[in-house]
Amino acid sequence: MRKLILLLLLLFSTPYLLSAQTIKNIEIYGNKRLSEQVVRSYLQTKPGLQYRKDVMDNDIAKLIETGFFKKVRYQESEKTEEEIVIKIYLEENPTISDIKFVGNKVFSAKKLKGFIDIKKGDIYNEIKLKTSLDKIEEKYKDKGFTFTKTEGDASPLKEEVLITINIKEGTKPYIRKISFDENIFFTPTKIRKLMKTKERFMPFKKGTFKTDILEQDIYNITNLYMNSGFLDAEVNYEFLEHEKGGLILKLNIDTDKRYFLGNIGFKGTLYAEEETLINQLELKTEGAPLNRSLLEKNQKKLSEFYLNKGYIASKITEIPLPSDKPDVMNITYFIEPGNIYKAGEIKIVGNTKTKDKVIRRELKVEPSNTITSSDILKSFNNLYDLNYFEKINIYPEFTEQQDIANVVVDVIERDKTGVFLIGGGYSSVDNLIGMISVQQSNFDISNPWSFQGGGQDLQLSFEFGTEAKNYRLSFTEPYFLDKPIWAGFDIYGTKREWRDYTEERKGLALRAGRKWENLSLGFNLKTEAIDLYDVNVARIPSIVSQEGKNRKNSLTATLTHSSLDRRRAPSKGNLAKISLESAGGPLQGDINFTKAVLENDFYYPIKNFTFRSRTYAGFIEETKKSEDIPIYERFFGGGIGTVRGYKERSIGPKDPTTDEPVGGKALFAQNFELVYPIYQDTLKGVFFCDIGNVWDSFGDFSDLRKGAGAGIKFVVPILNAPIEIYYGIALDKKPTDDNGRWHVGMSFGF
Repeated sequence: MRKLILLLLLLFSTPYLLSAQTIKNIEIYGNKRLSEQVVRSYLQTKPGLQYRKDVMDNDIAKLIETGFFKKVRYQESEKTEEEIVIKIYLEENPTISDIKFVGNKVFSAKKLKGFIDIKKGDIYNEIKLKTSLDKIEEKYKDKGFTFTKTEGDASPLKEEVLITINIKEGTKPYIRKISFDENIFFTPTKIRKLMKTKERFMPFKKGTFKTDILEQDIYNITNLYMNSGFLDAEVNYEFLEHEKGGLILKLNIDTDKRYFLGNIGFKGTLYAEEETLINQLELKTEGAPLNRSLLEKNQKKLSEFYLNKGYIASKITEIPLPSDKPDVMNITYFIEPGNIYKAGEIKIVGNTKTKDKVIRRELKVEPSNTITSSDILKSFNNLYDLNYFEKINIYPEFTEQQDIANVVVDVIERDKTGVFLIGGGYSSVDNLIGMISVQQSNFDISNPWSFQGGGQDLQLSFEFGTEAKNYRLSFTEPYFLDKPIWAGFDIYGTKREWRDYTEERKGLALRAGRKWENLSLGFNLKTEAIDLYDVNVARIPSIVSQEGKNRKNSLTATLTHSSLDRRRAPSKGNLAKISLESAGGPLQGDINFTKAVLENDFYYPIKNFTFRSRTYAGFIEETKKSEDIPIYERFFGGGIGTVRGYKERSIGPKDPTTDEPVGGKALFAQNFELVYPIYQDTLKGVFFCDIGNVWDSFGDFSDLRKGAGAGIKFVVPILNAPIEIYYGIALDKKPTDDNGRWHVGMSFGF
């Protein structure tokens, strides 16, 4: 059999072997500007090789594609049974002697030359000229000259050509009027509000017309109709000249028939009760207009339902069926769940700095476990919260086994997770602040020179301002010994010059804790040297006895429960935190107290908004009756974090002699916010209502102070540091209070 195959191969190849000729030489004619060496570099056909016509034809095509030549042909010459000479004849494209523009007024010739891909001295190429004309027209469209037309002419001058580009700019078109068919379903006012293209109404609206904006308007209008039951809606437009100048934009809306929802049914392999599947749907009310957008969400919700049960290859098909009424459409969803897939290998790709284990420990998808959408989403959010990556993509990779799929975690790392910041800012509490900060949020103490990729956090910062001076060295290992245990330390110093006294602290804190799925427990052992001096006796005589130096030793335990969808920019869930600090006692020191603080953050999405409820409450009690709580450990109200609309630290107990704020032993504050994303997670608008007060002890809650207002919150992505600006109105104003106040909390680098 093998001999037969060899014989057949020999028979079929014999004609080619017998007719094969060796290329004796390749002669090139007609090249003037390009050297023979450059021309030969494009050829696969070489002297000494066997001649093949198909290869030669391909070489000629390549030479034409270079754009250097107007014509290329070749000739087989001096042929013998053994050798052949190839002659290549070239006709070069001319060079461009100059480029001139005619009719241009909006852009100068210098500007236009910057827009195009050709220049003086280039080899003329007709395709490049056409591309350049298109680019010029695009630039005119950007300026509002939508109907500008260009023509290019190449005039031969011996071995060169003169390029002349004629531009018919026309006038800048504007929309005088937008008209509609008489039988439109929605009112003209509703449709006009949807459009960015507007009628001219000087000086407020220019009526500028741009094709790309109008196309988006048409898309939005079509969606409006399709989401109201007009599934066959088509929107077209035409322009008419207006008698007073400008254009009439006439919109022709073909709505045909409006459809309504009939019955919803399910076919295929369901693995669930129909009632359970119905509850997943966005559009399910019989008689409701068929909404194309909600129908798409129905399919997405059903897919998510099956994906969350491990059916990652499920297929949901929407089948519209006519009913006994011409305008009613029944919908049947045909469900093919496929197999339940378990995770095989977890593949980490794209990371060049971050260690695999730093990524793996944030994943909720584990080998041999069922792959679910909730685990994939949680894994994504955990990686997003790290703030190490520009992009994160988690997807299944199917294998030859029917019920096993690898999970691929594909990331693109940020260029920098370390920040050196020299900057400044302003806040309502600290006034002007300067800052020098070095931070690496993906630090690795075991990786000398690079010190990146281990997921540790290191920060060294100095702040100096008109009212405060601070420094801090902080280090945190979030997975000590590769277990969900964090450990870290802080070395810090703060100096704060309040209006009536100066407070200075120097301290060391050791931190450790353990985290579970939604729960964490942490401990903070701290020792501080505190100095209170420059007390204004005339303004706050009640704290004169507290002046001087004291040592504070304390242990704080914090229990946290979180069901947030993510830590950075959450939109759903709850974060509850309770902490208990004990100072003095067995820990010794000069200050003895117990302080408890409760914080609760609740988020809930409402269409494009996020509702946020923040509760903050605390109390402090001395453990030695002979001692009073120092002013620097007490609670103060007013401003960001408590009740906006009132001066910072103005809410709460006052000195009995001078009525100056001295802080209290109990605090309650409730903030309600409605947050709207102006630009992604970076810039948000906020409407708020705050309630709260501070007391010597928990007292009459009818004495709560209220404030309301609005503001913006800007988050610097790389720092994840918010800049907040609010204006609050005092709703329970007292004679010493302003009607309202600006509140600023920020730290801004430059």
